Amino acid sequence: MVKRTILAAALMIAAFAPTHALAGVNVRFIDPDGFTDAGSSGFRSADAGVLAEIKAHLQRLGGRFLASGQNLTIDILDIDRAGMDEPWRGGSMGDVRIMRGVTPPRIKLRYVLADKGRRARGGEETLTDINYQMNPSARFGGDRLVYEKALLDDWFRRMFPRDRF
Repeated sequence: MVKRTILAAALMIAAFAPTHALAGVNVRFIDPDGFTDAGSSGFRSADAGVLAEIKAHLQRLGGRFLASGQNLTIDILDIDRAGMDEPWRGGSMGDVRIMRGVTPPRIKLRYVLADKGRRARGGEETLTDINYQMNPSARFGGDRLVYEKALLDDWFRRMFPRDRF
């Protein structure tokens, strides 16, 4: 009975707590079918799995870098993944991208950071890394978006230096 009362009290507190107390990231993809290259397996149109991975990664970064009470809205305007699909190479290798120095990842975004409900800053940026193949943040481990995630990691470190780890 005591456990139920404590649980009910905790749920009531969570339900009525101000929504700005937690940090959060809201990610929107603006016209994803017009993105330069957010697909997979040779398709130019945006792949829902790719977009979901990028969104989840940005939300994890927000939890790591943003202070309590800060909210970040990110509009992704364009994605050009690292490398290129070369389906003419044949085979059934699936989502294989050929990485070259002339095909770096590029993400164009617009962002607004709000702190306790007030706009703190914002802007529009095009993120790219021409040395992406040598970026120490890009730890492969089988991640198909390793270079794009490293690009976003570096941007978060630069823009929101409050790393709690």
